[in-house]
Amino acid sequence: MRGFVAFIAIAAIGGGLFYWQKQKGQQTPPTEARAATRQAASSPALTPAPRGQASEYNWMKRSLDRAADVRDQARARTKEAQDP
Repeated sequence: MRGFVAFIAIAAIGGGLFYWQKQKGQQTPPTEARAATRQAASSPALTPAPRGQASEYNWMKRSLDRAADVRDQARARTKEAQDP
């Protein structure tokens, strides 16, 4: 029973904080922030680098590129082996 009361208390506190944060977030931002948002929205969208041209520091992109290359090689080998 004590565990249930503790759960209800924690849930009530969490719900109150969520409600308080939502009410506080409804205020309008200052005009400088609006100008920065408007400028960011008007800038051109970023385009991804072609496969195999990732930066040396972008290890995640290089890993994905390598996995795609291995996948393509395996599919090509399988297709070659199945062709009569």
